[in-house]
Amino acid sequence: MAGGSAGFVVAAHEGPVWDMQQGRPTIFKLLAEQTGGRIAVFEEVVPPGGRTALHIHHTSDEVIHIVSGEFTVRLGAASHRVTAGAWVFIPRGSVHGWRNSGSEDGRAHFIFTPADGARTFEDMRHEGRYIHEIDEDRRQMYFGRHGMELVSRDWT
Repeated sequence: MAGGSAGFVVAAHEGPVWDMQQGRPTIFKLLAEQTGGRIAVFEEVVPPGGRTALHIHHTSDEVIHIVSGEFTVRLGAASHRVTAGAWVFIPRGSVHGWRNSGSEDGRAHFIFTPADGARTFEDMRHEGRYIHEIDEDRRQMYFGRHGMELVSRDWT
């Protein structure tokens, strides 16, 4: 990766990796600190059943691009089945969540603008363990620091 005021390039094999859970690597492509907080991008490989809780990003809009697999995305009260090639826009302040509802690993890109919403995950990766192994109070500290609010762990 080459950096500087003219921008930079991140090759397909580059970027720090955090195993958010077993079999769920997150590859950070554009970190908030690299872009001056303008944008952040990461990629995840998500095993079947992998999911997020319902949550809100109060400080960032989020875009999800489904690269492969089948996902269910919850936007407010509505659930949408999405497959490879789909794009999802989530405006800041919206309740949302997603899960791999397919039978194979799925892959998705997550884009945050401004980058604050991604900083939650960028910071937690330094813990060096799976997300569910991080103490709940500590996770809530990361969420609060970057404008993320947990709404519910259970949703259909």
